[in-house]
Amino acid sequence: MSIGSELTAARERADMTIEQLSAATRIRTGLLIAMEADDFSRCGGNFYARGHIRSIARVVKADPAPLLATFDAEHAVEEEKSRREERAAVKVPKLNPARPRWAVVVGAILVSLMGWGMVRLFTLPSDIEANASKTATATATVTTPAPKPTPQPTVKPTAKPTKKKPPALKTKLTLTAKGEGTYLTVRDRKDRRLFQGRLGPGIAQSVTSAGDIRVTVSNPANLVVVLNGKQIPTKLYRFTAHPNGTLSKTTSGS
Repeated sequence: MSIGSELTAARERADMTIEQLSAATRIRTGLLIAMEADDFSRCGGNFYARGHIRSIARVVKADPAPLLATFDAEHAVEEEKSRREERAAVKVPKLNPARPRWAVVVGAILVSLMGWGMVRLFTLPSDIEANASKTATATATVTTPAPKPTPQPTVKPTAKPTKKKPPALKTKLTLTAKGEGTYLTVRDRKDRRLFQGRLGPGIAQSVTSAGDIRVTVSNPANLVVVLNGKQIPTKLYRFTAHPNGTLSKTTSGS
């Protein structure tokens, strides 16, 4: 019986499948199938194959000694052949590259330098004459730099002063009704209506505007006028309050 057959019989006696044996030994299932088919080439060498046989025998409760003895007997010839091939590969002579002969190289360089020197020796006078003739016929060219233009001063435009109108003075007017009250219409200097309506007794209306304020009152006797914080009595039905704190009668055309 071969080693592979003995491994298969031992696994079956232990009532184990290939997958169970692989999980217990941590050996791949493909490698276990190859070993049971007497193919140990996938083990990576006889050393690893013996280790796998011991692991399998320990799991299936088999004696590894007879299995290892059979394996050594069958694979001793292959191992000895592989060792001879390894020793033969080590003894293969290595070919060293030939070193250049430096004496020959240096001699060739010296001969080249001597030949170049002889050529220069016979051609030197003609070279000197040619260079001298070129120097004699050469004409010096003098370039006169163009004069730089004189920078002209930049004239900045004179900014025209802008005349600002002085801000219009403010007029603050407070109108308070007394007695039975009165009806009022209040407009600014541009004839815009600031207030219009009836003031009841004790009701005050304050307006502030730039420039004059024009007032039309139905009953001036029932109205108290305070201009810029100062009370000014008046009996006018139509009057104009000025920023300087004075009142004037408003004409129909103004």
